[in-house]
Amino acid sequence: MHSQSSVHTLDQQSTGTAFNELTNLKKQNKMVNLSLEENIVNSNLEEEMSQTSKRKYDIIVFGASGFTGQFVVMEMGFFSQIYNLTWAIAGRNTNKLQNVLDKMYKTQSGIEDKKIDIINADLNDIKSVMKMALSTSVIINCVGPYYIYGEVVVKSCVLCSTHYLDVTGESLFMEKMAFLYNSKAEENNSLIISALGMESVPADIGVEYLYNNFNGDLKNVDIYMKLYSISNAFPSSALIHEGTWISAILHLSTQKQRLYYRTLLDELMGINRVNPTILKILHKQNISIKKDKKKWCLAFPEPDQSVIVRSIHHAKTKDNLPYNFYARNYIVFGSLITAIIALLMFAILSFMVKFEPIRKLFIQFPKIFSFGIATKTGPNEKLMENGRMLLTLIGYGSVSIQSETNINEIKHGVKKTIVKFKAKNPGYGFTSKAIVLAAVTILRDNVIKRGVLTPAAAFRNTQYLNRLIEYDAATIEIESEQIIYKN
Repeated sequence: MHSQSSVHTLDQQSTGTAFNELTNLKKQNKMVNLSLEENIVNSNLEEEMSQTSKRKYDIIVFGASGFTGQFVVMEMGFFSQIYNLTWAIAGRNTNKLQNVLDKMYKTQSGIEDKKIDIINADLNDIKSVMKMALSTSVIINCVGPYYIYGEVVVKSCVLCSTHYLDVTGESLFMEKMAFLYNSKAEENNSLIISALGMESVPADIGVEYLYNNFNGDLKNVDIYMKLYSISNAFPSSALIHEGTWISAILHLSTQKQRLYYRTLLDELMGINRVNPTILKILHKQNISIKKDKKKWCLAFPEPDQSVIVRSIHHAKTKDNLPYNFYARNYIVFGSLITAIIALLMFAILSFMVKFEPIRKLFIQFPKIFSFGIATKTGPNEKLMENGRMLLTLIGYGSVSIQSETNINEIKHGVKKTIVKFKAKNPGYGFTSKAIVLAAVTILRDNVIKRGVLTPAAAFRNTQYLNRLIEYDAATIEIESEQIIYKN
């Protein structure tokens, strides 16, 4: 949607510098210098803001003509009729936006006679973004990479008391937004939620489900993600859209910035993180009770683990829940050789993108440097429909129950519970349903939480998971429970 720009860099910021900046911010009693009051509000919108009580739209899909945005529009066409929602789409190119609507009108019965509004909003015109935010209760932002393009939309939503949702898996962006805008979002009655797609709804909501059904003292959760196709045919198209590739390149090239904001956020909120042990970075694990066959698994902490740790912290500090466990994330491979190749490719790519000329080539020519995995056209419909995600969550903990034969005896044991979370077309089908149903949940369940939150933190004690199941976005079940009592 926009030409790519180079990633902003920090001048060799160290962990010590981060702590110094945090200390200064605390002394000033100000976690973010909201220069948007100067840069945005001065655009003669103050009077319009003061007069805005009833929003014209429930939801606006921003970036609707993009690859992911088009899927979101299709789901909005369906769910807007079920939940009687007023909505619009927004972006820069009105012709492209109209084409998206025309396609939606043809595929979604019952909405042909409803003329969905098109709003012109350009990230280079902050006033247009502010006007968009003022006109709606919720913005679904589909314009990425979010590290480059997302902050201006978040700022506008925070200032306008508008709720903001996106599907990013960029942990740097998420943690930076949490550090900079959480307090202001709470103050301005705004809810900001990222990672509302394949990353990281299955893992984050899955851990919440496991905790609620563990019936014991949960100590740790190991999460294993397996991506596969139900077709044995060789892929006839790219596996991902180039936008996903570019986001991945930016993620790998911003390690220093990620450490910088993560350090600030953790110190501010008192977050403790747990990393995989060396022995578990690459290991074999049986992820099913139905098959006695171990799979090779590789540690894969980003972004799910960074999201889950914030959810756990919020549960303990804000919701006063006894969340005394940690989670670790892994990806499942079919063989040792594929796991090793993936690890080597990751290491090589992480090293190469540190150099700006190479990074620019990777961004400008994604098809060449991804060996055809990422293209402008993205995966075809057949490939997406055959795609599947299986998330296995293994919870470990302890239980104490009264003996059946002696009421004065308490039996202690160790417990293991396996939960399976399954989704079809996880990258786009599940993702588009997940974010639209998140907006529905905010509007229809009267979610009162505010701030920059994770999916699990925002939707705890709501109907969000039930809606995902009801509308065939996902299934979740307890596969097994095992208790071994101590002598």
